[in-house]
Amino acid sequence: MKSFFKGVRKHIGKLDAATLREQYKLVSDEFDFFETVFRAIKEGIIVLDEHGSVTYCNPFAEELLGKGGVEQLGVVPGARAKKELTLTYPEERMLELQTMPLERRSTLVIVRDVTGERRHTEEALVAAGQSAVRDLAAGVAHEIGNPLNALSLNLQLMARERPGDELIETCKHQVNRLDGIIRDFLQALRPGKPCLVPGNVAEPLAECLKALKVRFEEKRVRVILDIPRALPVVAMDRNQLEQVFFNLFKNALEAMQDGGTIEVQVSAKDMDVEVRIQDSGVGMDAEQLKHLFEPYRTTKTGGTGLGLMISSRIVREHGGTIGAESEAGKGTAFTVRLPRIEKRIRTLK
Repeated sequence: MKSFFKGVRKHIGKLDAATLREQYKLVSDEFDFFETVFRAIKEGIIVLDEHGSVTYCNPFAEELLGKGGVEQLGVVPGARAKKELTLTYPEERMLELQTMPLERRSTLVIVRDVTGERRHTEEALVAAGQSAVRDLAAGVAHEIGNPLNALSLNLQLMARERPGDELIETCKHQVNRLDGIIRDFLQALRPGKPCLVPGNVAEPLAECLKALKVRFEEKRVRVILDIPRALPVVAMDRNQLEQVFFNLFKNALEAMQDGGTIEVQVSAKDMDVEVRIQDSGVGMDAEQLKHLFEPYRTTKTGGTGLGLMISSRIVREHGGTIGAESEAGKGTAFTVRLPRIEKRIRTLK
């Protein structure tokens, strides 16, 4: 393109009107082609002048940043840089920003939306962490199990020699209790694959609410339900989903020390069924929220953080997602989304 302009400029005095029109059309077609390419590219392309004012902005950049959104990028005209930043409005996005100087004191800004990549990386790290915890738990349980078996065997022998001894019976009871805790721990960390069958997500919800009714009354917690009578069918393992909802309700109860409310809202979307559980508890700050689904990261005294980690894995194995929103002093909302078996197709008008 550059050599073409030089050639035309060099010989422009020798070109007749027809040839000039032909050359102009070639240039116009070339510009149309590049404009089409820039409009189709799924990266933001922005050109700034020496004062930082926008001289060109492709549609994807406007979609990412909105009208007049370049100011929030903090670009220094003429500088060569590469950085990442997070935008929170109109929705949270992670952007990768690269700037480079051009001719005539212009600056090219290339903006990439890396939200999906970062979340995929975070999910991979969480999955790897969960796998490591499961392997560690299996090893620890095995090492603890051997001496427990030896203790249990010797206590049985002692019980034969001294039948009815209360101390021996107490020791046997505590050894059996420890053995049961280890079994439950391993079962929680390494449950079987979900046995997915068509079902209504309101059913495991109802079972949890029924089982926890006394706890709600004891803690003076009011439960507000918004569950439609008819809901789309999802593929689910009822027992495992009960475990998920039980963990979420248990967390909500523990977050409210002196009464409060829990709002349960179920709604059908085009692609999934959404369950939102909102409490009026103490809430969490941004740092706590960031590590919410990691093992052994918990805000509760004596907690392990395993409940939410397990819930997260169960929902993922259902093909769904689980997320949380919270603010210190203003409660927490968990949202579970499970894919519908039959997706609703929305007709474009």
